[in-house]
Amino acid sequence: MAGKGKGGTPKYTKMQKRDMRVAYLMLLPAVVLLGIFVVTPLIMALEKSFYEWNFYIDSVFVGFDNYRIILSNKNFQRAVLNAFKFVIILVPLQIVVQFAFASLLKNLSGKFANVAKTAVYVPSIISAIVAGIIFMFIFEYKGGLINQMLTSLGGERIAFKNDGFWAMFSIVVPSVWLGLGGGTILNYAGLVGIPGEYYEAASIDGANGFHKLIYVTLPQMKNIFVLQCISMTTGTLQTFELPMIMTGGGPREQTLTPMLYMYNNFKSTGLSLGYTIAGAVLMMILIAIINSFVFKVIKSEKSIDG
Repeated sequence: MAGKGKGGTPKYTKMQKRDMRVAYLMLLPAVVLLGIFVVTPLIMALEKSFYEWNFYIDSVFVGFDNYRIILSNKNFQRAVLNAFKFVIILVPLQIVVQFAFASLLKNLSGKFANVAKTAVYVPSIISAIVAGIIFMFIFEYKGGLINQMLTSLGGERIAFKNDGFWAMFSIVVPSVWLGLGGGTILNYAGLVGIPGEYYEAASIDGANGFHKLIYVTLPQMKNIFVLQCISMTTGTLQTFELPMIMTGGGPREQTLTPMLYMYNNFKSTGLSLGYTIAGAVLMMILIAIINSFVFKVIKSEKSIDG
């Protein structure tokens, strides 16, 4: 423990000062890398968002015009709305599915349990681009697996790319599959970490399986669920690869996401890159606000619990 020096400032021992110097030296490379690859590009992006700018002509300062134009753009508004729709659908669905799979893994034993854990984790090592290509063969109108099965049973083909509901469905399914591995293992680790004494005490009190789930398991998993909500919300708001591969943002921009919208603008030679950067900055601010709100709620809950 550090004592108090003059003026109430902490007084550190020689060993504590040495440990602090070592800690700062170990942190220095991370700080330098963050400064070079995160802070500096962020400052440059903020600056360029106030200019009519691209790589080939001189920049012209336009102030907040880029922000005003993109905020009033109907396609960008639709893209943000679509992103929140994906959040509302995907986040709860993924949490439920991953928790269910983790619960099943916890109840498995023997060699089959290790095989099952490995099989569940496989989607995590596959990129979204590859997953999109795989699921294109499943949802394709003419040669897709689902439509081949439907026609063989006498049904009609489903035009996944031409119907808003089915287009969103074709993105939700691979999204859930891609997140299955990491999320399931995270939930599994949380379930294994719950002390068995809690369940024994609940059994003595006459609790059945459902009561144990509601009053023991779910409260103990709260921090895991909060972590998943934050990471999944952030990731879903930045969804890009699957909509680009599966639907291209269609039909009628019903699966267009902000990142796909900005990518399309980036390819367009008729638009300033400052406009695209302004959209990226707005999404960064939106995600930061959401995460800050969630962290504030968590901090408040901890204060109440304490």
